[in-house]
Amino acid sequence: MAMGCCLLIVWLWMVSAVPAEAAEPLPELEARSYILMEMDSGLILAEHHAGKSYAPASLTKIMTEYLILEKIDQGQAEWDDPVRVSRNVARIGESQVYLKTGETRTVEELFSAMAIHSANDAAVALAEHFAGSEETFVSWMNRKAKEMGLEQTHFVNCTGLPRHSYPRPPEVKGEHQMSAEDIGRLSRRLLLDYPDVVDKISQPRYTFRPGEKREMVLVNRNRMVPGLSHSYQGIDGLKTGYTREAGYGFAGTAERDGMRFISVVMGTSSKQKRFTETAKLLDYGFDLYEMQKVVQADHAIPGYGKVSVDGGVDPEVGLLAEESLVLPVREGNKEHIRYQVEISGDLQAPLSAGTVVGKAKILYNGKEIPGLEPIPLVIGRDVEKAGWIRLFFRRAGDFFASLF
Repeated sequence: MAMGCCLLIVWLWMVSAVPAEAAEPLPELEARSYILMEMDSGLILAEHHAGKSYAPASLTKIMTEYLILEKIDQGQAEWDDPVRVSRNVARIGESQVYLKTGETRTVEELFSAMAIHSANDAAVALAEHFAGSEETFVSWMNRKAKEMGLEQTHFVNCTGLPRHSYPRPPEVKGEHQMSAEDIGRLSRRLLLDYPDVVDKISQPRYTFRPGEKREMVLVNRNRMVPGLSHSYQGIDGLKTGYTREAGYGFAGTAERDGMRFISVVMGTSSKQKRFTETAKLLDYGFDLYEMQKVVQADHAIPGYGKVSVDGGVDPEVGLLAEESLVLPVREGNKEHIRYQVEISGDLQAPLSAGTVVGKAKILYNGKEIPGLEPIPLVIGRDVEKAGWIRLFFRRAGDFFASLF
C-alpha cells in the first residue's frame, strides 16, 4: 500500500499562555526594542521591534563567551591555559583591564574580566588566542550565528566596539548588528548549552590580578545581581552593553520557582534605565505567568485519541505523547493552542507498543514556537495482525454499512 502522510489539525480551548499582542498591556518601556521569552520553550511573551537590527554594543560578547565555552567543552582548551597578550590587544581601549604587551593571564581570568567587566582587551586577547586573529574568530562568530538561525545578526568584531574605537579594526565587511530577538535566542542557547556559565557571570565582584601591584577589583556591570545597586530577585546574568550609537542595552535572565525568563532591552537612555526597564519586563513575566503541562507524557494529545490501523485485531489504537511539554501559562485566561498531528503514513499491523508513528507540533497564536521540537507520538499498546476470517467479516460489515 502506498505510504503517505496523514495530516490532522486539532483545535482545543484550554488555559494557555497568552500571545504578546493579546496580553495585558505592558508597562510603558523606554527602549528602542525589547523582548521577553521563557527559556525552556523559547516562547516569546512580549516584544517590541524585536526583529529589527541595531548596533548591539557589548551584547556581542555573549557570542564570544559562547564560542570560548564551546572550545573548552570540546576539550580544545582548559580554563588555566596561559594567554600571552599581543601588542594589538594592549592598544584596545574603552572598557578594559589595561593588559600590557607580553603580559600572561589565564583563559579563566580573561573570560571573567570580559563577562563581568566587559573588558574589550580581554575579549580580543581570547579571540587571538583561540583563533590566531580576531578576523578568524569573527568568522567563527558569523558561522555560529548562521547555524543558530540568527538571521538579523552580523558581526565585524568580537567586542561590539565601533570601528573607530579600534587602533586597527578587524578587516570584516558589513555592519555590526543584532536584533533583540536574536540576542534573546543566543542567550537561550548559552544558558541551555552551558548552564554553569551563570556561576561565573553573576559574581558581584571579581578580583583581577589578585595580590599583584596592578590588582583590580571589578564590579559587575550587571547591577541587578545580588548585592549591587539594582539587585533583582533571581537574576544571575547576562550582559550589558553601551556605545553612543547603540545606547544602553542589557540582556538579563532570572529564575524563580523553576521558571526562567530571558529579557533583552536595546537603546535605553541611561545605565539605570536599562535595569529599571528590564525589571518591568521580568515583573510582567513572574507576576502573570506560571509553568503548566499542556501535554502529558503517556497520555493522548488533547482532542486526538486514536488512529486507524490496517489489518489489526483492533481497527484503531490509541496514540500517546512520548514526552511532556510545559509552557508558561497565564492563570484565568483561555486562548487557542492548536495541535498539528502528523501520522507517518498508513499504519499496518502488527505494531508494537511504543513504536513512534507520528508527531505533534504545538502552534501558539497560530505559529510554531521557534526551536521547539515536535512531540513524538507512539502506539499505546501492541496491535496484532488479524486473521483472514476476522478481516473478511470486518470488510463485509464495512461494505454493507456503507450501503445505508
